[in-house]
Amino acid sequence: MPVYEYKCNKCGKTFSLFLTYSEYDAAVVSCPGCGSDGVQRIIRPVRVTKGEKARLRDVTEEAAGNNSSQMLGKVMRTIQENSGRELPPDTNEALTRLERGESPAEIDKDYQ
Repeated sequence: MPVYEYKCNKCGKTFSLFLTYSEYDAAVVSCPGCGSDGVQRIIRPVRVTKGEKARLRDVTEEAAGNNSSQMLGKVMRTIQENSGRELPPDTNEALTRLERGESPAEIDKDYQ
């Protein structure tokens, strides 16, 4: 059931009601605090999340022309997070070092 939020115009109390869609049209809503029927429905903004492809496109566009180690780390971390897979500890450490700005050459020396 949808949750509808209201605010009382008399006492200022905000409250929520669970109503089915069919109940909503016929509902007479009154404040549970003071009993007033002078209430106003609160309509919150809708939150839209981006899909995996949109997040990857955004980070790729941001990375265009930025060849820093940090950006490389950010792009790789985004890909890893979107894959839903955990990285092996040494790979995760290398990625964290990239995100901190260490050069790939410096990191590579520690793995040879």
